[in-house]
Amino acid sequence: MTSQGSLNCDKLRDAFEGREANYVERGVLRVRVSQVRCFLSTRRIDATVEEVPTPGLASGLFEGLHSLRGNPPLRWKIRTADLSMFSEHTWDMGDDGGWSRGCWTLYFAPEVVSGLTNLAATWPVDLDNAMDRHKRALAFLMDQHADERSERVFPD
Repeated sequence: MTSQGSLNCDKLRDAFEGREANYVERGVLRVRVSQVRCFLSTRRIDATVEEVPTPGLASGLFEGLHSLRGNPPLRWKIRTADLSMFSEHTWDMGDDGGWSRGCWTLYFAPEVVSGLTNLAATWPVDLDNAMDRHKRALAFLMDQHADERSERVFPD
């Protein structure tokens, strides 16, 4: 018999593999998600995210990483534990009780991804403070009601 966790992993992978999203974690970037891998025995999911360079969008933590590394696109691995949540257009790390260094959320709805890209392209040139851009990006996501009712990938 197939577990609900296994079915949810398949749904998550089918829905988000190879897709672009807005990645939010102490900053905002446009990214492409790949290599989504579920590990049922340990109730873990790994994936790779790679920045899709987007004028004006890199904010918060990511602006500092660009300064240090100098050559975007940024690329890194993400990992979830058993509290990961997903919906039709979102995937998040889940509340881990404060054990992680940060909690991330991915927003996949095409109108949200393109809307934030278009918004970032029109930000005033003098909006050079990364945290101001980050706050505007979060306000946009809130105005778009981008957060959806989610379910746990690995239900109890």
